[in-house]
Amino acid sequence: MSSKLPSKTPVALEHFVRLSSSVFYHEPTASKPKLSPSPDLVFITGWMDASPRNLAKYTAGYETLYPSARIIAITTTSIDAAFLSHSTNIKRIKPAMDILFTLPPSSEVLVHFFSVGGAWTTCLVAKTYRAKTGRPLPVTGMVLDSTPGRVKYASTIRAFAVALPKHPVLNALTSIGIRIMFFLYMFAYWISGKLDLIAQTRADLNDGRYFGVDAPRMYIYSEADDKVAWEYVEEHMDEARALGYVVEGNRWVDSTHCGHLLVDFERYWKCVTTLWESVS
Repeated sequence: MSSKLPSKTPVALEHFVRLSSSVFYHEPTASKPKLSPSPDLVFITGWMDASPRNLAKYTAGYETLYPSARIIAITTTSIDAAFLSHSTNIKRIKPAMDILFTLPPSSEVLVHFFSVGGAWTTCLVAKTYRAKTGRPLPVTGMVLDSTPGRVKYASTIRAFAVALPKHPVLNALTSIGIRIMFFLYMFAYWISGKLDLIAQTRADLNDGRYFGVDAPRMYIYSEADDKVAWEYVEEHMDEARALGYVVEGNRWVDSTHCGHLLVDFERYWKCVTTLWESVS
């Protein structure tokens, strides 16, 4: 395993083509050999406010493991999730959708997403795909990193705090603003009678209209995660199993939210390759 993975990570996604403010695309130079276990496409959506530099740690691993795979990487900001309209977000992901719509029926796709930001964007992609094709998103295997959770005041504030400015005065003012927005956000959902964003995402991930039950899943999560409790992840795993999804979980002890790769590089990629070997 270690001999196949990069010892250094690119500082960002410079060798990717930037198709929009959020969508990055990599077309490999290597062709896929016959009978290759490689996916045809790796689809990655980062956690809220993850930068291209953050995602490069994962795309670099995939480029080494599966050099013939195309890669789509999508970033999602807190503004995208909390303030942009549905139509604006559809435009944001359009370049990725254009690629997904043209995939041959036999394509093998590995989907890998992180936290609520990545899960929400992936569900948006799946719903958009379903609206046009009438079919679930074509997923061969799925990796869920540090997701899904539930809306809780403290953990939600911590999740949004990742993007707070460093200046102490701006940090304090923005932090107060986030807390006010949280209560307004929950009040608006309570008045409307609709599920909040995270609850809706939890439901969408287990909705066969968007994600077929034939795609196995690998949940990677941690007891030390202060943003998404491991109990919520395992609860979702149980719900998925009850619906017929093939589910495997890898629970860590001391890794932080979306920080498992930094704690144990080998173990993390073993989770990914184990999943893919089960379907290829």
